[in-house]
Amino acid sequence: MPGLGRRLGARTLRLGDRGSDVRELHAFLRLQGYDLGEEEHYGYLTKDAVRQFQRDHGLVADGIAGKRFFALVLKEDLPIRRRVHVVQPQETLEEIAARYGVGPEAFGRIAGKGGIYPGQRLVFFDREVWGICRTSLKPEQPLQALTGVVLADTSLAPENLPCMLRPQAEPEWDVVRIHSTLKTPRRRKLAAQSFLDTVEQTSRACGLYLPWREIAQLDGVRYVKLLKRLRRGLGSRAMLWVELGPAVPPWKIWGGVDYAQVNELVDRVVLQVPRAEQPGHLLNLPALQDQLRRLLGSIHSWKILLDVPVYAVEWELGPEGPVQTQLAYQTALSRALRRGARLKRGEQGELHYSYQSRGLRHELYLPHHAALAQLCALINRANLAGVVLDWLGMEDPRLWETLRAHFRTAALNISRQ
Repeated sequence: MPGLGRRLGARTLRLGDRGSDVRELHAFLRLQGYDLGEEEHYGYLTKDAVRQFQRDHGLVADGIAGKRFFALVLKEDLPIRRRVHVVQPQETLEEIAARYGVGPEAFGRIAGKGGIYPGQRLVFFDREVWGICRTSLKPEQPLQALTGVVLADTSLAPENLPCMLRPQAEPEWDVVRIHSTLKTPRRRKLAAQSFLDTVEQTSRACGLYLPWREIAQLDGVRYVKLLKRLRRGLGSRAMLWVELGPAVPPWKIWGGVDYAQVNELVDRVVLQVPRAEQPGHLLNLPALQDQLRRLLGSIHSWKILLDVPVYAVEWELGPEGPVQTQLAYQTALSRALRRGARLKRGEQGELHYSYQSRGLRHELYLPHHAALAQLCALINRANLAGVVLDWLGMEDPRLWETLRAHFRTAALNISRQ
């Protein structure tokens, strides 16, 4: 019989195939929580399960188990952690959510709305939760809720947490300096070696986070060449992260960055949630969704981390224009109370505190739980890797409850994609 004795991944599998490798594929898919019924060959249920797996991992969803499919399946630790619970008689959604330490939102549901039935498969995911660390962490912070931390100073690194090393970001790295660094092969080699030496000297670093957020159009090819050097130098057991977004132009005929090549070279792509440039919402979700749609055309969804601001912002509205200051949530709330600030609603419906000081009007914007919940729901819908919280120690403590309601924190996975 065709396929007997073949190891999984030795051939492309498609509708109608049989053999020992098909049985191994069934075992894998069932472990991932896909329902194959009683199928013993590559039937329609198997094809649907393969297609769903491909969608989850940003592959072409054709239902054929080919080379790129097996490149992921045969990893020791998959980059997406798909969890499945089969509903038992008498179980409630709230009981199931509590069992896994999440909220009903993790299953795409709202508490008290919509029923469940025995035999139903409820799917949820583990997501990575990273935090940017600029100061020493306090003992009361829930470190168990973190996958790891991002930092430039490893002396701030907490015990028993993976650390991504991010050399000093803006304004030190602007587009002019980056252009100078990328200009010649020799300069690229020196820059790559400098980054690699920094990682090598930091024994606790699990990888390098390249902090460049703006690349000139003409430097796109040079930038990819630098990433190739870094990838070779870091090897397969250290992570490489980069940032992509509006200031890193995608490839056009006259230049830019080939996002597809970046996708093959790096382990995570960080997309910064657009920051407010004028008083208003701290999280610009419509702009984020537009950027994300463009990115998903070239980057696997399970490689994308969203960089989310969790601090409060105070705007001083002076004659030369608004000036912002980033504040810890508790500091901002205390300042609003001390100044007798009034709660107001802006033109776009955003709530904020307003007060007068030294003849100038000040507006305080605090992170809103509803906006963060919408962001978490977007991460689940788009099947993204998770979040990077900017920055730890500045957040509203209730933020952790919102994150926990939508997904479980994933352990670090540095398997090469």
